[in-house]
Amino acid sequence: MAQIDIRQVAGEEMLAAMYPLTNYAFRSSPPLPDREEWFGLVRSREGVTCFAAFDGDAPMACAESTAMTQNVRGVLLGMGGIWGVATHPVARRRGLCRQLLSRLLGTMRESGEVVSGLYPFRESFYERLGWVTFPQLRKATFSPTALASLLRQEIDGEVEIMLIGDGLDIYREVTGRLQRSTHGMARIIASTMPPSRRDTSWLAVARVQGTPAGVLVYDLKGEHVADFSMRVSRFYVTSSQARYVLLQWIARHIDQATSVELMLAPTERPETWLSDLKPHVETTHVAPMARVVDVAGLQGLRIGPGSFTLRVSDPLCPWNEGVWRFESVFGALRVGPADAGDVVDAELSIQALTALVYGTHDPEDFPFRGWASAPAPFLASMGAMFPRLVPHMHEMF
Repeated sequence: MAQIDIRQVAGEEMLAAMYPLTNYAFRSSPPLPDREEWFGLVRSREGVTCFAAFDGDAPMACAESTAMTQNVRGVLLGMGGIWGVATHPVARRRGLCRQLLSRLLGTMRESGEVVSGLYPFRESFYERLGWVTFPQLRKATFSPTALASLLRQEIDGEVEIMLIGDGLDIYREVTGRLQRSTHGMARIIASTMPPSRRDTSWLAVARVQGTPAGVLVYDLKGEHVADFSMRVSRFYVTSSQARYVLLQWIARHIDQATSVELMLAPTERPETWLSDLKPHVETTHVAPMARVVDVAGLQGLRIGPGSFTLRVSDPLCPWNEGVWRFESVFGALRVGPADAGDVVDAELSIQALTALVYGTHDPEDFPFRGWASAPAPFLASMGAMFPRLVPHMHEMF
């Protein structure tokens, strides 16, 4: 194999490099998907950055990110959503993915993206490179007949139904409002929906006093009428009233669907919604992962009182390595390089710092994960400054 050339690519060169690598890695094959249709789907993603590795003219590996925003402890930060990380079998286990991700993270930092997220093919691979795992989505399965009591209630509100492509602006408006109050929620900054996907789901919009207050994205599938499954991929509400307006809409399908499969954020507790609902709740899908890209950009996060000085280790992003001072100023995080005379309170890997920022792990677990060297009392005090939270990524990419 000749000298590998790693470079940033765009346009048709990006598509030509990605097509064989990502479809071989992530799809059943052969055959590969229709080339022009696949190109159209990828072109609909705006704000994409791609690095690829070439052996001569042959693409050997690629990694992409999409510009996004993410709510991290009450502050919207620039985020890079990483996807399509793939390597040709002949070039695997040569460190190409690591090199591509290092270049990609550097470009994210230059673009002002402070954090990153991804859906891993294997958690341990990405954990070694600095990412930490979020809670999984929950799937609640139940019979719509369990919602029958809602049909006897007069719930103030109405539902408007449309195809997802026709209601995309409403969907984005509601999820945009939710993002401002939902820790971990990430949204793509700009994108278009390909014509082939505009009619793939129904969108039910709950309106309360005329204002969109909740959205339900679903389809009805099955072999026979009255034996359909109602599969809900998104269930988002901005109020309890909107929740029960949408649950009543589901109840209106009692004679059409025998089961409901409801995908939910990890913070949702459907077993508390109604007596005798008795949903079967399970975790599902690959758990997303997140990573701090630029320690210096973690300004303003809403945290508890306190301060400490950390030595951070991050081999993949050397700009993060060094001694940093973290302090709460009127409930907002301020981060900067420590002064020469500051005493280092603990040594943390970028995994530990990321877990602390997102609130995904108990800091006292860090030493057992190999992420930190610090006394237990200090780790407990860090947890008081950065309380545990349950993040929800939302966007699938």
